[in-house]
Formats: sequence, structure tokens, C-alpha cells
Amino acid sequence: MRVFFCIVVCIIFLSGCQKKAEKVNIEKTTLEAKTGEWEVNLRYSRFSSANEKINESCEGLNNEIYKLTEQLQDSLKTGAAEMFKMFEVESISRPSWSYSLFVTDSVFFATEQYISVRLTVYTFTGGAHGMTDFYSFNYDVENQRMLVFEDIINDKAEHINTLLKSNFVNTENCFTADPKLDLVSVVNFTPTDVCFTYPQYSLGPYACGAAEVVVPLRELQSHFLLSLK
Repeated sequence: MRVFFCIVVCIIFLSGCQKKAEKVNIEKTTLEAKTGEWEVNLRYSRFSSANEKINESCEGLNNEIYKLTEQLQDSLKTGAAEMFKMFEVESISRPSWSYSLFVTDSVFFATEQYISVRLTVYTFTGGAHGMTDFYSFNYDVENQRMLVFEDIINDKAEHINTLLKSNFVNTENCFTADPKLDLVSVVNFTPTDVCFTYPQYSLGPYACGAAEVVVPLRELQSHFLLSLK
């Protein structure tokens, strides 16, 4: 009985010594605006924490994401103004369409250690169809710095191309090329896998859309360079 009591006390003591994980909060920022020349629809995440140090670090990431969305809007609006001004100057009937910008995001990982988020950006500036681009923000919260590709994946490992090919789900065989590391647009990570996103046209025709390959961390092993808590 005395031994059992000592074990219980030790467990309680050790539990109390463990560092409590700090929660990172996620809330959506939305913006909708429209004129006769352009339309903007943004929906992306902002990160925060009750912990002052972590919250300060999150603000650094929030600012980077905000700056990108501002740049995208400025570029779209400037392009639209120039385009439709040309129609006025040359007395040409302007088209019925307008420029469009749509931004959404996907949060893959968000802890006091790292944040991994991908922005999906669709723009239409005329022509047969718009284009979709991807931007990833992989952020080291503890050290308040952005991670580059080489911080996450050992890009010297030829074995990764084999993993990309074996994990590629080519629905209806639409894509005509095998996924390779040098064609990847952005990478993001979760506690269990890494998502490799490819730009449109890189693996097949536009109709196939963008491609992504999800590779489990257990297969990447040491090729994944981060140590997740």
C-alpha cells in the first residue's frame, strides 16, 4: 500500500512539472469588395495566443500574410484600371467581365512550435479562364522566423521522387507527368504527413486542376528535417 501511494505521488508530481502546451487560436479574416472593374473576396486565417511571447510571434506571421494580400489586391486593381482605361481611350466597348481575386487558405499545423498554412489565390484578368497560385507560410513560432523549403525537406534526396510517385493519386489518369521534387510549388506539413502542392499545368492540362501529393512522415523519415513536438 505504501509503495502504491508513493507511485501515485510521483505521477502527480511529474505531471505538475510538465510544461503545459500553449494554444494557438485561429480566426478568419474576411474582406469582400466590388466595383465595376474588379471584385475581391478574401478569407484567410489570423493566429493569436494568450501567451504574450507567442502572440507577439504570431503577429509577425499575420503581418506577412496581410502584406501578401495587400500586394495581390494592389496588383489586381492597378491592372484593372489600366485595362479598362484603355477601352475608354480607344473608344472600344468594354467587356462584360471584370478582374477578380479570390483568396482562401488551409491551415495544416498550428501550435506554439510551428504554423504551416497555404494560401490558394485565384485571379481572373480576362481570357478563357483564371489562374490559381499557391503561397505557403511555414513559420517557426519559437524562433520567430519563416522556414524555407530547405529547412523542411532534404531536397538532395533522390528517394523523395520515388515517394512522390508512389503516393500520387492520379484520379481518372488525368495528369500526364509524374510528380517530382523540382516541380513542387509549395510544401506544408501536419503532425503526420507533408503535402507537396504543384502548380497548374506542371503535371497535366488545365482541366486537371492543381495537383497535390501527401507523403506520410513515416515514409519520409530523416528526409523531413523538423522535429515536431
